[in-house]
Amino acid sequence: MLEFFLYVVSGLGYGLYFDLNPLETILVAIVLAAMWRSHSWLCSETSGIRRFWRVWIGFARRKKTAVAAVFLFALGIRAALLPLLPAPQPVVTDEFSHLLIADTLAHGRLTNSTHPMWEHFESIHTIQQPTYNSDYFPGQGAVLALGKLVGHPWIAQWALCAAMCAGLCWMLQAWVPPAWALFGALLAVFRFGIASYWINGYYGGCLAAAGGALVLGAYPRLLRKPAVSTSLLLGIGLVAVGYSRPFEGVLFSVPVVAGIGFALLKRRTPWWACIPAAAAALAGLTGLLVYSKAVTGDPLRAPYAVNQATYGWPMTLPWFHPPEVQFRHAELRRYYDFEKDVHNREGSVVAEFKHSTLKAQNIWRFYFGPALSIPLVMLPAVWRNRRKRLLFLAGGLTLLATLIEIGPVPHYAAPATACFLAVLVLCFRKLSAQRHGVALTIAAPAIMLLILSVRIGLEKLNLPFTQEVNFQSWCCVQPGNPNKPRVLATLEKSGGRHLVIVKPKSDPANLFQWVYNDADIDASPVVWARDMGPQANRGLLDYFRDRKIWLLDPNTSPPVLAPYLLNGGAAEPQIDVDAFPSKRDFHETPHPRPPA
Repeated sequence: MLEFFLYVVSGLGYGLYFDLNPLETILVAIVLAAMWRSHSWLCSETSGIRRFWRVWIGFARRKKTAVAAVFLFALGIRAALLPLLPAPQPVVTDEFSHLLIADTLAHGRLTNSTHPMWEHFESIHTIQQPTYNSDYFPGQGAVLALGKLVGHPWIAQWALCAAMCAGLCWMLQAWVPPAWALFGALLAVFRFGIASYWINGYYGGCLAAAGGALVLGAYPRLLRKPAVSTSLLLGIGLVAVGYSRPFEGVLFSVPVVAGIGFALLKRRTPWWACIPAAAAALAGLTGLLVYSKAVTGDPLRAPYAVNQATYGWPMTLPWFHPPEVQFRHAELRRYYDFEKDVHNREGSVVAEFKHSTLKAQNIWRFYFGPALSIPLVMLPAVWRNRRKRLLFLAGGLTLLATLIEIGPVPHYAAPATACFLAVLVLCFRKLSAQRHGVALTIAAPAIMLLILSVRIGLEKLNLPFTQEVNFQSWCCVQPGNPNKPRVLATLEKSGGRHLVIVKPKSDPANLFQWVYNDADIDASPVVWARDMGPQANRGLLDYFRDRKIWLLDPNTSPPVLAPYLLNGGAAEPQIDVDAFPSKRDFHETPHPRPPA
């Protein structure tokens, strides 16, 4: 018991330190203390707060205008911050994998043929056989493909995040009064739409959250006033969730589907109201089967399953027994050993429960944090409203699925974002009727913006400890390997066509990967390949003999890029690569280990 207590406390301290939550907690206390004595003024009819709230209510009642305003506000505020938070570079394995899907779809095909030199191109979260593609479901990649077609993948991510915030506003309008729906949408913009890794990266999260918002927004509308358009939106939401987070999405959808089924049995909803939703879901399922058939050759075998059978990862479920795999590359073996170690640490019910406390902390830090946690004292009052319990059921089942998984990160629970936000807004509404509740309601978004400004300012000062923030935080750093984009920019600037052979890393703790390529490898200006030794490299050198060939050593700081010699060595560096301006290396893993 003592060990368990120390484990939880150490994990909580780790999360508080690295996410600046102590500062946020102090700010909550200061603001509440300052407003404590101003309660009477805040609640008076002559106060500016009251007058502003009346204007807010009038605007929010124009529901379509409010939804559009949220979309434009989310777009505008993120665009205004581009000088401080420019369009992100992909730095982590998951991002390169999603971008591979995007590049493939942007070329007008579902997958890519296996390359003759595929053994040099193996990497995490990609498959090379029977075709060359990502191991992920295609939802996030399809969104990024739209951005790629109009100029840059991040354009689609930016627009999708704004659409997600607008969708959350539309969803809330079905559960709370319009003014509170607009308030919740504002929280969503501040929480997710400015500096979270959802918008400042290519992981995903926004698509599943937007899908969940469509499902939860359509559900009560479909029961109250059935319409073809509402049913269709419900089906589209289910498809969005299924294409991005299928495992968690199934549990998220169960209460909604059960509720609609119960309404049909009680004849509270006409049967025809389900036809558009069912048709959309069936069309989405058919598309997923077609995609799997193209990638794996079997419509019932997802790329995810092929990757697990080939490499043993992702080891996301505790009952999954990883196969023994023979690896050609030491770095892939190290990643397998890392995932297997984390998987085995949760091999019992007790261990699973113990680690779930840390997983829950990650989810809490991202979706709530101190400023948004105090209203949760009103949860019992919200629970007593039986019509709102579906929010608890859908969110709880999604959270359960997330906590079961090995090493989950916040976007795993993204389908339930609408549940979390709706319950939070309901709590705020209850709290605002209590003494000093108005002060906290006003303070929450203000504190989030202040923390956001402090975090961005600290990062711009390049203070060492700010680089330790992990990507479970709602703000702002997405740590990763900054070297590859810098080396790539240097080579592209030099012109010509290049082959970069990357030496294996000597540090077993550094799980960053360099070897990720475009969908059309042969047409890429720069091709990245693994060094397999002079003898094994001969076929690779012959295949790419029309390119300038480099040997990159990632084991130095900065990495050394030099012409490749035929004996397998490297000449003295001839390109000045400003690849690593910081004083230390990063050693992040795609699924960070909880503190031991």
